[in-house]
Amino acid sequence: MSHYGELKAPLLTKKDEEYQMLMEVAEEYLHQEREKTAQKKSGVPTEVVIREHLLRRGFNLTFNPKIILAGSNVKNDLFLLKSTINPDQKEYSPNDVNLVIIIKNNAVANQSEIIKKNFDALKKLSSELRFIVVILSEKKGYRHEVTDEKLGNDGYLSFTLVSRRIYPKIGGMYSPGAIMDLLKNKEMKKTGDWEKLIAYLRAA
Repeated sequence: MSHYGELKAPLLTKKDEEYQMLMEVAEEYLHQEREKTAQKKSGVPTEVVIREHLLRRGFNLTFNPKIILAGSNVKNDLFLLKSTINPDQKEYSPNDVNLVIIIKNNAVANQSEIIKKNFDALKKLSSELRFIVVILSEKKGYRHEVTDEKLGNDGYLSFTLVSRRIYPKIGGMYSPGAIMDLLKNKEMKKTGDWEKLIAYLRAA
């Protein structure tokens, strides 16, 4: 049995928020292909969509892409800020931040190592900081899959929202048609990590 087949999780449906995010990311990608300045203003498509879905839940999240912590030049996707902190800044004190969030559409080679290296560097600024990686979808069992074990620290957590059996060849995960085909062919499962992520952020 494949890694995907072993995953005890429900099939993804059109009603699931995770499916809506997959489609919105593909649409945002097409938008950014037309509007060349959009990514610089708002961030890469997956970052834009996941940020928006989390903001709807009332979290105090940063608005700008490529934000940094004072004392570091590591660029980050999102910070979960303390309730009184202005979210429309480019740089923050480590004391302003509850959680550092990295967002990826899917994993690529050596990504876990790069993320861990950056987290290790940022943690030196404050031992109170916590760190998570959010991956929108990933092929279950992929050798570069980002996992808690690969991140190698109890304070570094990963959340993979959708598990895929395959990676679509035509258009990839930025093609609405390819995503619809994956759904139709029962090639995607809902991991439950989206709900776990929301609960984790609420407790942070």
